[in-house]
Amino acid sequence: FFFFKQKTAYEISACLVGSEMCIRDSFNGIHSSSVYSVAFSPNGKYLATASRDNTCSLIDVEKQTRIECFNSLHTDYVRTVCFSRNSRYLVTGSWDSSICIVDIESRKLIKRLENVDTEGQNNGVWSVAFSIDGKYLAAGCIDRTVKIINTEELL
Repeated sequence: FFFFKQKTAYEISACLVGSEMCIRDSFNGIHSSSVYSVAFSPNGKYLATASRDNTCSLIDVEKQTRIECFNSLHTDYVRTVCFSRNSRYLVTGSWDSSICIVDIESRKLIKRLENVDTEGQNNGVWSVAFSIDGKYLAAGCIDRTVKIINTEELL
């Protein structure tokens, strides 16, 4: 697999050796429970993780260290993470039926959307993704719905 960081390609080795996979790096101790989702920022600087321990972590890829643990964004499992196309915002989705938008530079919560699922049934947000132009955020919910959110009204 190849990821691009500021016009320089670097490889995260993923080669098969028998039935084993060779792993370039491993981050241990970041979460106290299962990791449900990971996402690289488009600029290659960050890796975000979402976990069953109700937290989201932000990792500096170059330094290979956790630079932030967001432990008060959600009240239930953090199921999904994604970055805006300009790498300015981190978005999280949770089983608590909320979406949180965090400013990466300040590492502050700038918007929390409650009851994203249909009729506020607390079914949970399972996936989030920005449109290519960054104008929309899509959220896939466990209630079999997809919500399209206009980010120009939020940010």
